[in-house]
Amino acid sequence: MKFSLFFAAFALLIAFPLNAQALENETTPVIKVVAFHSDSCGSCKILGPRIAEAKQIINQDKITMIKFDFTNKESIKKTKTLATEKGVDNILQKYGAKTGFVVLVNEKSEVVDMLKVDHNTADIAAKLATAIANAS
Repeated sequence: MKFSLFFAAFALLIAFPLNAQALENETTPVIKVVAFHSDSCGSCKILGPRIAEAKQIINQDKITMIKFDFTNKESIKKTKTLATEKGVDNILQKYGAKTGFVVLVNEKSEVVDMLKVDHNTADIAAKLATAIANAS
């Protein structure tokens, strides 16, 4: 099952080939990956490395990583500022200070998918590749 999902993600990458000229014309990120994190969150400790691995499989130029950190008062304050700077205040308001998941957000600040601890690396790569393809 893991391998079939990995190959599905790979097939998506092949179906949407990228060449140097296309990258020059389209270097603007199209998906925001918003992680809801806390240092004490067990799911965060599992999901973080899986996302890092999945990013190695896909076109990272199309992704902006945003980490909402709810570890302490200082990090929460920074998270509120970051949400405003990145134009995802609505996402922070929608989910609040829950942690252990990641939302994929399009350029209109709409949630297009969600990543959870039960998704393996291949699942995550496939979801990222699909979100990028649908947003492009």
